[in-house]
Amino acid sequence: MYGLALKRLQSQAAYHAFQAAQASMLLRYLAGHGVELSNRALLDLGSGIGGYSRVFGEAGARVTSLDLMADRISSQEYGAALSASATAIPLADNSFDIVFCASLIEHVQQPERVIVEIERVLKPGGICYLSFPPFYSPRGGHEYAPFHYFGEKIALRLVGRRAMKYHPEWLQDLYQVSYEPSSFAKIYADWGLYVMTIGKARSLIENSRLQLVDLSTRYMPVSFVRWPILGEFLTWHVQFLLRKPDVFPAPESA
Repeated sequence: MYGLALKRLQSQAAYHAFQAAQASMLLRYLAGHGVELSNRALLDLGSGIGGYSRVFGEAGARVTSLDLMADRISSQEYGAALSASATAIPLADNSFDIVFCASLIEHVQQPERVIVEIERVLKPGGICYLSFPPFYSPRGGHEYAPFHYFGEKIALRLVGRRAMKYHPEWLQDLYQVSYEPSSFAKIYADWGLYVMTIGKARSLIENSRLQLVDLSTRYMPVSFVRWPILGEFLTWHVQFLLRKPDVFPAPESA
C-alpha cells in the first residue's frame, strides 16, 4: 500500500491501482460489520476516477458513480455514472442499499446537505460509509499541509505555486486546479477545501436520523478518534459507518 501511495500521482492508471487497493481493504472492513456488496445497489458519492467503483462492481454491487467531473472521465465500465453535486443528488428517495462517500465531505461548502442527501437516497436499513482526513490532522490541509496549521493566508503564501508538484498534468486537467487561489475554497474550479472535523461530522450525523454503527480510524489498529481534541490531531483519516433506521419513530403529538 505504501508503494502504491508514493506512485499514485504518476498517472491515472497508478491512481486507479491505489484506489483499488484501498477499496479491497474496505471490503474486508465492511464484511467485518456484516455488510456485503453482492447484488446491492451502491452509490459511490464523489467517485473521482472510479477506482473504488470498479472494485465494488467486481464484488457484485450494482454501482452508480456520482461526481462533478464524471463527464470528464473516459472510463466508466464499472457502472452508471452521473455528473452532479452530492448536495443535490438527482436520484429518487430510498434508491440505494449502500452509499460510499470517501474524501468528499471536506470539499463541500454545505456538508449538512450531503448528510441530508445520503439519508434521503438510502433505503430503510441501508448503510453509509463516510470517511475523510480531519482538518487538524497532519494531512488535513491536503497539498497545503502542514502549513494549514498556521492559517489559510499563511499557508497559501508559503506554498504558492509549489502546489503544482502535487498535481501532475493529467490531474491538473481533470480537477482544474488553481495555483493562485485567494482562499482554500477556491483551490479547485468547482470545489475547494473546508474545515471539517470529527466533532463537526458527529454533530451533523447526530442532527440526522442516521445511526452510528462504528467510528474508527481508517486502516489503523489503534484509534484515537474518540479522544476529545487530541483525536482531531492524531486521526489521519476518520471513518464512520452509519445506518438508516428501518422504521422512524412517530412524531410526538402536540
